[in-house]
Amino acid sequence: MGVSFLFCASFAQASPEFFAKVHDLTAKGKNAEAIELLQKEIKSNPKGDDRDLIPFSLAVAYYTNGEFDKAVESFGQILKEKSSLQEYAYFYRAMAYFKLNKLELAQADFKKIDDLQPNVKLKIESISMLGQIALLHQNFKEARNQFQKIEKRTRGSEDYPQILYFLAQAEQGMNSHKSMCKWATKLYSRYPAFAKIQDWGFDLAENKVSGKATQCTSDLEDFRGRVRHFIFAGYDKKAQEEITGIRERLVKQDPYLADQVQAQYFAQQGELTKAYELLKPYYEQKKTTFSYLITFASMAARAGEVQAAVGSYYLAYRLGAHQKQAKEALYQSAFLSYQFQDYDGAARRFKEFMQVYPTSALNQDAKWQLAWLKYLKGDYNGAYRAFAALQNEKFKGSNRRSKYPADRMNYWMAMSLYRQGKQELAKPIFEGLAKDSLMGYYAIIANYRLKKISAAAPRYVNRALPETSLRSMSRMPSMEYMMPTIDDRMMATLGLPGETEESLVIQELAEESPEAESAEVAEGSDEKQLEVTDQGQPLQDSSANPVLVKRFEKARDLMTVGLEDWAKWDLYDIEKKTRNKEFMKSLMTEYNSVGYFHRSSYIGQVYFSGQRSSMGVDGVRNLWEYAYPKAFANYVEKYSKDYSVPNELVWGIMRAESQYRKDAISPVGALGLMQVMPFTGYRVASLLGEKDFQPRQLLEPNNAIRMGARYLSRLMSKFDNTIPLAAAGYNAGPHRVNNWLASFGHLETDEFIEHIPFLETRNYVKKVVSNC
Repeated sequence: MGVSFLFCASFAQASPEFFAKVHDLTAKGKNAEAIELLQKEIKSNPKGDDRDLIPFSLAVAYYTNGEFDKAVESFGQILKEKSSLQEYAYFYRAMAYFKLNKLELAQADFKKIDDLQPNVKLKIESISMLGQIALLHQNFKEARNQFQKIEKRTRGSEDYPQILYFLAQAEQGMNSHKSMCKWATKLYSRYPAFAKIQDWGFDLAENKVSGKATQCTSDLEDFRGRVRHFIFAGYDKKAQEEITGIRERLVKQDPYLADQVQAQYFAQQGELTKAYELLKPYYEQKKTTFSYLITFASMAARAGEVQAAVGSYYLAYRLGAHQKQAKEALYQSAFLSYQFQDYDGAARRFKEFMQVYPTSALNQDAKWQLAWLKYLKGDYNGAYRAFAALQNEKFKGSNRRSKYPADRMNYWMAMSLYRQGKQELAKPIFEGLAKDSLMGYYAIIANYRLKKISAAAPRYVNRALPETSLRSMSRMPSMEYMMPTIDDRMMATLGLPGETEESLVIQELAEESPEAESAEVAEGSDEKQLEVTDQGQPLQDSSANPVLVKRFEKARDLMTVGLEDWAKWDLYDIEKKTRNKEFMKSLMTEYNSVGYFHRSSYIGQVYFSGQRSSMGVDGVRNLWEYAYPKAFANYVEKYSKDYSVPNELVWGIMRAESQYRKDAISPVGALGLMQVMPFTGYRVASLLGEKDFQPRQLLEPNNAIRMGARYLSRLMSKFDNTIPLAAAGYNAGPHRVNNWLASFGHLETDEFIEHIPFLETRNYVKKVVSNC
């Protein structure tokens, strides 16, 4: 029996128009009218095809309307008839019992759910409720055991702060002070805006859990994390209030630490000169202190004081040769020299790094930089040879995979030839890249170069940079640290293992931010959430598996009754257990129907890349549309028109930011489809004249796209409607793009993009360009 037949048969039993009317009433808050409509339908058609789903919808409506006694009774009747949604009936009845304070009955129902093979989300929610019931019973050991089961599984979700708070309560109840402080400190530093601790202050010892002072100690790093996350959440004033309080204490003990805390705040507010000037007077006193030099170098670079930054990093490396950060300091000094176009100094330091640290994985990045520096300095023949040598480097092992992406190496080899006027040699390489049927970034820009070659034969231009000072080369003063080290937003999308440029350039932040823990970096990642509860190996012949067919039908029923958020978790269960192509195609259809474009896109890109590549857009257009969907088209088309922004750019940003995921939350608090930070949301809301803006509104597609499009409109205006610059500004901030333009804005677009210092932003811009 075909898969599609099974799904159609299930769908035929539903009444979509009737349920749509119920959903519309519920969405408008007209729960009483929805209940009346459902009651009438049951009376008029007691034995209809929908006799299972309509009573379930009515029971849910009772629960939603706060009629918990009726909900308990209705779900009880449903459970007697062995509903297809049995585990959900137990869950909602348990929740109704909980609301009625009938805790023993609630506990019994929650325990039954685990025997019904629930999806991962339902299982986590049930365990959480069992833990909360145990807390209410003051059975603290049982509560701790329940919450510990889901602590790792909920990392990166919006439920995580609450789980931390419950764990702190449980440990406190067991008089386990050390364990309680572990969770309390995590809350204090990483989630200061969490509702249950919004009354906490800068002194963790005085803050209360369950009405009792924690008496936990915290250090300055914990407080710095707290300040940073306050700012990310849009609580600037609260952050400054706490800084003022802690400075009053610190200034008596150590004036430098007091100023360091204030400098951090200034830096994160963009007042970089103020931050630098606060730390500069301590230089003579602390220039032999490794930690000071690292901090000062970072702040100096961000303030545009290049010589001070490079010198301080290099001095730190020489002082602390045996410290882990010494290696990073040397690399930073080289990288910073490169970004501010001291290419000779950068080359010397990259070579020194490779000599001093021959086994470091960063040597791979240093080799690329040395080849790229030859190109930037106008030594195109040397650059060609260097890129060709990199192309031949392979990893050790059975597959002998290339260390460097072939398309990137080929493109810059071709550009090296092109810049020498050897277009007859460059053209075949560009043509080879342009044939990529998946149309990646380098295929797109290779096509652009081919058009330029066809339009006019390029003449040789000596583009080697003149010997001028660093400061005179900029068209405007640099005001920002241009190395990719201080940018929390990047951590949401980076997570590559090992010591690479990616890990190094966020290392300074990683050491400050607890969010850098590998288990939490992938916040909001469906794949990470699913991996922890995989109950078996993928099933190769899923069409013959009645369990998955039943799971699919359950998801369909949940969508029919308006519980799309639950349905997606059952679809996830299917996705992780099947590789059957027909199931995958049906999954993409179902995901799209409920607005979960991030999953249909993922399946389309990962599992059907071969078909898309071999058959092209015309051959399998539907697979391309799944891989690159026009997600939430009604909102995109409306706000693109309202704010004069290309709708392709909005979709490109949406894909690069959230992969079309409407409920995406990054580790630093960026929200929704367009990953707008709360403080940016407040500013855009002000431009739109919206005084009642709340960050949670960004999780709604309409608001996310409206605010994202408005911000993009401002960036496009600022950067003369240049998409790569607008995309870079959206990801890294317009102030950074201004600095990059000042420093290396003379480069052509492809060269400029490759020169972007933030690895994440560089790849981000390439991704957006590929989608536009």
